[in-house]
Amino acid sequence: MSGFPAALAYAALAMFWLNTLLVMAAGWGECARLLRRWGARARPGVVVEGTGPEGQIAVHRVRQVGRSKGDANIWFHDRAYEGEVLGGVVAVGAEQRALADATVWVSRVRQRAAAACPDAQAFASAKPPATRAAGWARAVEVSLGTGDRVWLSEGPDGVLIADADPARWRRKIAGLTVALVLGLGLVGALCTALCLWPPVFGTVSKLGALASLVVFNLFQLFGKLHHEAIQPPGNLALRGVWRAPA
Repeated sequence: MSGFPAALAYAALAMFWLNTLLVMAAGWGECARLLRRWGARARPGVVVEGTGPEGQIAVHRVRQVGRSKGDANIWFHDRAYEGEVLGGVVAVGAEQRALADATVWVSRVRQRAAAACPDAQAFASAKPPATRAAGWARAVEVSLGTGDRVWLSEGPDGVLIADADPARWRRKIAGLTVALVLGLGLVGALCTALCLWPPVFGTVSKLGALASLVVFNLFQLFGKLHHEAIQPPGNLALRGVWRAPA
């Protein structure tokens, strides 16, 4: 095949690679920006005093709306992420560090525990408002308080207090980004090899074109999933579902 149809085919292949490179660059760039913002080394410490009503030094909230179709499920969607420092003191080695303002990170395990349905009565109370158009609003709260082990760091965005070493999160997002870039590059190269398999525009070549069309759309999805997965713990999507207890 030659002439105008061939030119269109090669133009489509060029667009395929443009899309692939844009997704790879966006993922790599976002990861690099996050690492620059939150790449400062964190020091472990212990909360020795919290000025909150129950000894809290900080609280993280995920504001959600739950909706139900009237069945046995209530599905939650995130609306906002908030971190509030109530004030207190953290012992970091021999240093006593007063904390008045900071970004708050809490672990996914503690968030899921706080977001879980406690019992059948709680589900029964939440279900009627969840079936209405406005849904059922709630806030999932996780506190850091006296006696809790925390990590403190200070970077371009100020002080960070977390209940887990931020280095774990940095390793995670670096690994996910490398996997995204290498995976998209390898799959794109394989699809290109199939498209150009001799004879060009033969059966194998056409199957390669079909595969390229499919992964062209999947790469956009992978980019979106990568974006959500590498968000800092303070802004990481929680969502969730309550199922009616048996």
